Amino acid sequence: MSRLIKKPIKLPAKVSVSVKEGEGKFSGDTVKGKIFHFKGPKGEIEVFVPPLVEVESKDGEIWVKPIDPAKLPKPMRKMARALPGTIYRHLENAVKGVLEGYTKVLKVVGQGYRVKKEGDKFVFTVGYSHPVYYEVPQEYRKYVKAEVQGVDTVIVSGTSKELVGLVAAQIRSIKEPNIYTGKGIRYADEVITLKPTKKAKV
Repeated sequence: MSRLIKKPIKLPAKVSVSVKEGEGKFSGDTVKGKIFHFKGPKGEIEVFVPPLVEVESKDGEIWVKPIDPAKLPKPMRKMARALPGTIYRHLENAVKGVLEGYTKVLKVVGQGYRVKKEGDKFVFTVGYSHPVYYEVPQEYRKYVKAEVQGVDTVIVSGTSKELVGLVAAQIRSIKEPNIYTGKGIRYADEVITLKPTKKAKV
């Protein structure tokens, strides 16, 4: 069981949380649980808490409490032990997301390589015989956005750490950095170790 759950998540003054009963996805199924709605300077986000974990919000703190595994059917006990730490992290990330936000910066590297935005679509010219189009999935847009800066930079930001990382990874996959030349799309803080070019046999 995670040691994290022994301490509460502190709610900053600029962050509010409300709780309601609702449904969400858990282990591939739709189940009933609690939905924690966080709101702050950077926006809002929801975290679904399944019934295998108890979460309480009061006096500016959020406590994550495990359910006694002995009270559960044997197949669910292992999951019940591991889940509190995961839920704690999701809630902690949500608080940071609405307070400070998450950001990933990508660079388009290569002679003639560039990116521009046309409406909601990003148009990448990255060495293919045709431009590549990308659009942030509609269901993500409540929690993440992406913008172009100049002709070689894409900034992905939002309240969801998971979705910001996912959108950034999707963009990077359009043209992953070449291991010999470095050309492609990379994270701004990514270090690319180039391999020496293979020499032709004489």
